[in-house]
Amino acid sequence: MELLILCAGAGVKDWGGAKSDRPLRTKGKRQAQKIGAWLGKERLRPDLVLVSGSLRARISAEKALKAAGWTAGNIQCSEALSAGSLPDLPESGTALLVAPSSAVRQLALELGCILEAAPGVLFRLRRGPRKLSLIRRIDAFDLPDLFPYPAPDGPACRERPAYYYSQSAVIPYRRTAAGLEILVVGSSSGRHLVVPKGIVEPGLSPAASARVEAREEAGVEGRFGKTQLGTYSYEKWGATCEVIVFGMEVTRVLPETEWEEGHRTRKWVSPSVAALRLNQPALGAMIAKIEA
Repeated sequence: MELLILCAGAGVKDWGGAKSDRPLRTKGKRQAQKIGAWLGKERLRPDLVLVSGSLRARISAEKALKAAGWTAGNIQCSEALSAGSLPDLPESGTALLVAPSSAVRQLALELGCILEAAPGVLFRLRRGPRKLSLIRRIDAFDLPDLFPYPAPDGPACRERPAYYYSQSAVIPYRRTAAGLEILVVGSSSGRHLVVPKGIVEPGLSPAASARVEAREEAGVEGRFGKTQLGTYSYEKWGATCEVIVFGMEVTRVLPETEWEEGHRTRKWVSPSVAALRLNQPALGAMIAKIEA
């Protein structure tokens, strides 16, 4: 079988919490994404993904898989890997193991080899019946800073992985005795009113991704229309992001305790007020489609 061992990206400095909860810093996220872009280009999609109990390991795995254009929904936590030991693996296929570099060095000793482990380094190995052979060591530092678009090996280069530029949004609404009402929420900065919007996660459809955003950003669930309301584009990360917009009739408003981003404000307003005050002017024509 083929074995891929990824050292988790660099963590934040001066972390005072539990070692296992130390998050990635921006550099560490980019390291994982660059490795993921390389895996995608090489078509080295793993059949099995195991991570240690470290938060850095899990997030590094997620960042790498999504940057390659693959789903991050099949990651499994391994107790053996958390202890620096080799997990039980199938005899064939490709497995990706992700752990902090200290755990990778310990794992290398168990495997009887020396691996120059460091944050953001990937080892590609082949496991035979009697020995483990190193095929290549890939350091994120040596990989391009820009990402191919479209993934995995498109001709253009962008500042972020290709999937960042495909997004979806949802306009939540309800019908009352007083007429149609639109739910708007405060932006992450608190400076604007917006509707839930986010990057389409690899492995999810635009509608499914928008449903996740509605729950996380606005704390609502509901029924989606059969068709999209429209699209718009805007500039970010050095290129154009394309956004597909859906309408959703709200059937449940989550209580504050269940609302993941309860720090935001949310309010019901009339369609005319929503069209006037939303940060994205293109949404006005889409709100009119809901009214029709």
